[in-house]
Amino acid sequence: MGNIFKNNRIIHLDEVDSTNSFVNSKYPGRSLPEGSVIWANNQKKGKGTGQNKWHSEAGKNLTCSIVLYPEFLSPDKQFYISKALSLAVADLVGLYTDKVSIKWPNDIYVGDKKIAGLLIEHTIERNQIKSTIAGIGINVNQKVFPESLPNPISLAKATKQSFELEELVVTLSDLIEYRYSLLKDGELEMLDENYLDLLYRYKKVSLYEIKGKRFAGSIEGVDPTGELVIKNEKSEYLHFGYKEVEYVIG
Repeated sequence: MGNIFKNNRIIHLDEVDSTNSFVNSKYPGRSLPEGSVIWANNQKKGKGTGQNKWHSEAGKNLTCSIVLYPEFLSPDKQFYISKALSLAVADLVGLYTDKVSIKWPNDIYVGDKKIAGLLIEHTIERNQIKSTIAGIGINVNQKVFPESLPNPISLAKATKQSFELEELVVTLSDLIEYRYSLLKDGELEMLDENYLDLLYRYKKVSLYEIKGKRFAGSIEGVDPTGELVIKNEKSEYLHFGYKEVEYVIG
């Protein structure tokens, strides 16, 4: 196991637009040690994947970014970073509640409700991943959410308990250390197996939607490029990139 988090630097902020944006603007290049954690009490403009926004009540949830330098991994294998980090967040949630899964590509679910999400940004130069900033948002102590969010849940709602955010930051760092060390050690098969074990709706016939048209299919896995593979009713294997297919939930 590595030790990039052994003496990691935790930068605790009161308020930022987003922790990923803070890293990019205040610490360009590789000016932070690998394993640094930027943790904010409040993100005014929290970002999700694509055009999505991350809503978080100030001081209630864990919103942070982790800085990594995965130069050992070729860009065509970059989805393994998403796998490793998603597993680490799922590991954390799984310490406190059950029915935890990973909704492709990297949302964390409890049952059919979303409890966490990741925004992973890479800098790639000359066929090498120079740096990764992984934004992580976990619903922790928030109990009331905007009606615009379709299916949110928090650790507090799932467990009827409250949590110390500082303790969660430290535990999350340890869990990321473990999963990232597996990646560095080339344990790709283990990460693949662990990811599929937790993949939401894996091998279960469910409804999906493409451009307003619904179809039944079962998730068969994720291809090497990170695309979702769904087998439809005609036994055709369809590959989807992010936002190309919608899950029908509820």
